[in-house]
Amino acid sequence: MSVVAVISNRTGFDVELRAALGPEGPDVGQIPVGPTASERMIVEALPASGDVVVLVGPDLPQDQALGLLELVSQMRPTAAPVLVAHPSPDVLRQALRMGARGVVAPTAAVSEIADEVQNALHTVMRLRENFAGPGPGDPTKRVMSVVSAKGGTGKTTVAANVAVALAAAAPGQVALVDFDLQFGDVEYALRLKPELTIADFARAGDRVDETSVKAFLTAHPTGVFALCGASTPAEAEDLDAAVLARLVQLLASNFRYVVIDTAGGIDDAALVAMDNSTDLLMMSSTDIPSVRAMQKTTQALRQLGLDDRRWHYILNRSDAKVGLDVDDIADAVGLPIDLAIPDTKTMTMAMNQGAPVVETDPRSAAARRIAEFVSQFVPREDIEHRSRRLLGARR
Repeated sequence: MSVVAVISNRTGFDVELRAALGPEGPDVGQIPVGPTASERMIVEALPASGDVVVLVGPDLPQDQALGLLELVSQMRPTAAPVLVAHPSPDVLRQALRMGARGVVAPTAAVSEIADEVQNALHTVMRLRENFAGPGPGDPTKRVMSVVSAKGGTGKTTVAANVAVALAAAAPGQVALVDFDLQFGDVEYALRLKPELTIADFARAGDRVDETSVKAFLTAHPTGVFALCGASTPAEAEDLDAAVLARLVQLLASNFRYVVIDTAGGIDDAALVAMDNSTDLLMMSSTDIPSVRAMQKTTQALRQLGLDDRRWHYILNRSDAKVGLDVDDIADAVGLPIDLAIPDTKTMTMAMNQGAPVVETDPRSAAARRIAEFVSQFVPREDIEHRSRRLLGARR
């Protein structure tokens, strides 16, 4: 059941809103704010179950409205609060930090407020669906960071394909996270339209727990849940090391597999990712600058004490005719090549279309090699299931 609870003393506001939401819309009820009712008593009167949107305002003092927002987030974490107040930069900042799903001006038409309510309702419904996902306790959990000393090696392509290949064996148990904080491409690699991003997670602060973190993820049809990068570089400024580390830990408590796509180079975000990983997927292409950069990277990671993780060397465009032999590259880097991905038009075209090649062309050479690589992370009993999902639908 879907419910909109209006915390307001404005007479007839619930009736106006119910009419704007239409006959097929959610139930609407109004909770008045009396002089003897405490904020806690008001929030306790909210529905404790169902898909609930809480509309706060428009006639309440700003401090009282913000206080109610914070209590709703604490006492009804599965509800979606919406604030009706003048959206000054300060109010917007405070409202977002206190868990608001939207802020709309009190001068807005009732139809605009209804639109904001519908958006919040969609978010809370998605939150409920995500609650039904996998929980902690799986002994096969892996956190994998895809890293490279240089940009342009195909990290995002590989991260997306690895995540989708894992989801074929464990649908709903794979999280893909974009740690390229300012210019991430996970959103485009999977053709997603995220409502919430990693920046929203940072703004929510300590109110996010092991359950509510799933509300920030965007579901992909393959069974991958993605947390996309910030919409603008400025939004990434709140993402410090502590926030990122907590994010990885929360996701690892919920998903069997967490795949982290990082930016080109070894920045602070990549270091946080690697420090919280079980496996490092270290990438280069076959050109000399990329191979030399990988040599330096392995040396640096050993000095940082990260050589106790499982290292997997991935060579992209392994058949490129650049004068370097694959065996020579492995010798130069000092690591065996665990995955050599051929340079194919199929993979490039699939990526440009926002559809990983393991999904669109599972019989291609690149897809088969990625699937074989991923099989080492998959319990034996799930391998047959993965094969059916990747190949069976295309027979």
